Amino acid sequence: FDQFLYFENSGYFQYFGGGTNDVGYSNNLFPNYLLGLPDQYQQGAAQQEHIRTSSIYLFAQDSWKLSHHLTLNYGLRWELNTPQKDIGKRVQTFRPGQSTQRYPCLSTGSNDCASAFPTGLVFPGEKGVPDGLTTTYYKAFAPRLGIAWDPKGDGKTSVRGGWGLFYNPIEQLVLEQFSAEPPFGISLTTFNTLFNTPYVSQSGGVLANGANGVLDPKPGTALDWSLFEPILLFGEFQPHMRTQYAAQYNLSIQREIARGTQLQIGYVGSQSHRLLASYDVNRANPQTCLDIDSIAGSGGCSTFGEDTAYQFTVPANFVGPNGQPGFHMPDGTVLNPTVDTPLTLVGLRPFSSPNCVPTTGVGCPTDGAPVFSNIFAQDTRSSSSYNSLQVSLDKRFAKGFQTQIAYTWSKSLDQASSFEDFLDPTNPRRTRSYSLFDARHRFVVSYNWELPIPKHSGFAGKALNGWAVSGITQFQSGFPIRIFSYGDENLTGNSSGFSSPTFPDLVGKFHRMDPRKNNNYYFQPLNLPSDPTQPNPNSQFAPQAPGTQGNSPRTICCGPGFDNTDFSVHKNTAINERFNTEFRWDIFNAFNHTKFFNPDGIFSDGQNFGQIQRAADPRLMQVGLKLFF
Repeated sequence: FDQFLYFENSGYFQYFGGGTNDVGYSNNLFPNYLLGLPDQYQQGAAQQEHIRTSSIYLFAQDSWKLSHHLTLNYGLRWELNTPQKDIGKRVQTFRPGQSTQRYPCLSTGSNDCASAFPTGLVFPGEKGVPDGLTTTYYKAFAPRLGIAWDPKGDGKTSVRGGWGLFYNPIEQLVLEQFSAEPPFGISLTTFNTLFNTPYVSQSGGVLANGANGVLDPKPGTALDWSLFEPILLFGEFQPHMRTQYAAQYNLSIQREIARGTQLQIGYVGSQSHRLLASYDVNRANPQTCLDIDSIAGSGGCSTFGEDTAYQFTVPANFVGPNGQPGFHMPDGTVLNPTVDTPLTLVGLRPFSSPNCVPTTGVGCPTDGAPVFSNIFAQDTRSSSSYNSLQVSLDKRFAKGFQTQIAYTWSKSLDQASSFEDFLDPTNPRRTRSYSLFDARHRFVVSYNWELPIPKHSGFAGKALNGWAVSGITQFQSGFPIRIFSYGDENLTGNSSGFSSPTFPDLVGKFHRMDPRKNNNYYFQPLNLPSDPTQPNPNSQFAPQAPGTQGNSPRTICCGPGFDNTDFSVHKNTAINERFNTEFRWDIFNAFNHTKFFNPDGIFSDGQNFGQIQRAADPRLMQVGLKLFF
């Protein structure tokens, strides 16, 4: 797979409210936008990609007819999928404490290699780093088993069942998270900068900017690493990833209830393991921020302060705001000083400034910019489960009519519904909830009917023969609503443009409203539209205590359901032996029912939170005429 990747070259801004120069209306962010005061700016770059992988699949299978009524199917499959690699080696990963030998530090008057060198950033081919950044998994054995049973031997009833393991390689899109990151591009997030000059902070400081077209340094090139600070890393593969797999199983009964008509009832399920998901290995320690705030007074540390420099003195025998003795360091250790102890922290993450010694200041960046911000790892550590009852009635085409009727009652749970969903690194099971694609009830009817009009000849035949109608009607319950915040209420700094494992508090039982009668709100907003500065006492969500994780689940059931009917009228007309025509009149959403999309579930979106802002198409019609010859 070869391509030239463009990843957020122009950058993008986000507004949450609560920034350095916030105008005070955090629930109405337009003043911040109009004044050019964004809360976050993120920019990427462009780079060549030359991706290679190899796959070998071997299988053996057999069918054993145990009797006239019972057949057993069984087999074994083995799969090898090598990790995807970039043959240009323009990718990187993070290994704590390991120093790269490939791109040494360029020592200049403005670049202090003792503090700016990105210890932990390594490249393919270095010690312990294979070309695919992770080890190859060789144990993907997949047994299969199935039965088919005709209990009466009359060919009208069958019982079928099956179980098997199925493996799934990592999709190519995942590797694009690695591309165009330092030193092969820029990848960083800045907070509280200016809209027209995103590398100038609102407090006046100038941030480093390593952007300079397509970056392609040759191995051995000494680099000014300070130009990339703070380095934001996406998609760092962990050293020993295993292959994703699912155990799938089903049991069904089919019965011919009339000639050409079959009724089927079945149980279908799957349990998936080692699914790919993302999490932040450089998540800030919220207790560090709370301890600093306790020492320096209110405002000493606050939201989005994870990538800020702090210099302060920890008092002797310090007791933190939680009543526990000692100062909590970013790496999780606790400092219990017996005398007043000065500290220098350039960033509040475990690997913010990996060469910095906080108690002495040695190796700490003097420009106040940490070496690393977020380091988003991707690893096969998620799981999911799906179980369903499936009922269908299938009438094959006969006497001008056919129909299919199907109903599914199902439930799907997972920790992440795609690799772009983020796990809570301190408790990966914290995000287990309804899958984003979970549809509890689904009923579908499709049909095609050639109208039983008596056959005519001549002009009457041309006008009356060949008419038919067809259609599909669907009823489905709504999809779960994803609840999260791009804000930093939990003081971990682990949100990205994809999603965030930051959740508000759910206050009371979640209940829904009719958006047609409530200003398009599907559930109670944080603030009433009539007064966006005042909190809504009836809101079902609230900010959690600073430095804590809210109790809201990752997804809440459910958004608006829908019913939809698509209907067609068509007519085939034979002109002569060589020519015939088809006329169609298609009506989509025939009854013009409103089909709402899910409401905004992003807690940091202020007044938009809880509001439905989009709907699918209303009734649409099209007419077509085809000539066949």
